[in-house]
Amino acid sequence: MMKCFLKKIIQSTCGASLVELAMIMPVMLLMIVGALDMGSMFVRKMEIANSVKAGIQYALVRKPVQGDVSKISGAVTNSLGNTITETTAIVVELYCICAGVKQVCTLVCTDENVRAFVNITVTEDFKTPFFNYDWFMASFPIDESATIQLN
Repeated sequence: MMKCFLKKIIQSTCGASLVELAMIMPVMLLMIVGALDMGSMFVRKMEIANSVKAGIQYALVRKPVQGDVSKISGAVTNSLGNTITETTAIVVELYCICAGVKQVCTLVCTDENVRAFVNITVTEDFKTPFFNYDWFMASFPIDESATIQLN
């Protein structure tokens, strides 16, 4: 009787799908969470890119006066709004190309073809919201940069 019962349990397949589900479910959950983390990182990258574009547009409309780029930096900051983190760095650089050499625009240039540029760079160390990847990387660097010629 016991031998027949054991033979019936061993040959039964009614719990096989549950065992397969239990084996594959952790892998599937990790893939879903990873996709959500990557998606949120790409959304943040787009937010940063849009803030750089906002700064470039501001620089085109209201050119810096006497090398003051604080208003351009403010436009980038306003575009990011309350999503700025402690790792967000905004760098706005105003420079001129005089006779093929990059220099500060306040210097005197004898070349009549002097050109002024604004370069905006925003960098951030992104922390994933759903899962901790410290075994791989503590944070993922995101940066976006754009340069525009003013004159």
